[in-house]
Amino acid sequence: MKIMKKHGFTLIELLVTISIISVLTAIGLANYSVSQKRARDARRQADLESVRSALEIYRADNLSTGYPTTSTYSNLSATLIPNYLSQLPLDPKNVSPYTYTYTGGGNTYTICANQLERTAVSYCLTPP
Repeated sequence: MKIMKKHGFTLIELLVTISIISVLTAIGLANYSVSQKRARDARRQADLESVRSALEIYRADNLSTGYPTTSTYSNLSATLIPNYLSQLPLDPKNVSPYTYTYTGGGNTYTICANQLERTAVSYCLTPP
């Protein structure tokens, strides 16, 4: 009587392996998505801090007029570029509701990231 050697894997072994790989992949993709959202939110906050710094330097240089008076965030580029910023930062997604807004003039301003992805709230800065 000849004993047959086992070659390859059984169907059950393959199904268990594929299931384990699928679960690990799903967990990895979920964590990657959360990390991407956190990174975009951190960039939003850093962008607004850099614009805030530029606005403070602008005001120090223009004490008589104060902060720029503009109707939109994009209009800040005419005032801040190239002396205070090399370019005006844009939201990483830059589609509604993920946009930056600016209101101000004189002695005050408010600059906001309309929505953070992780918390779904606005992040706003005002003069110190």
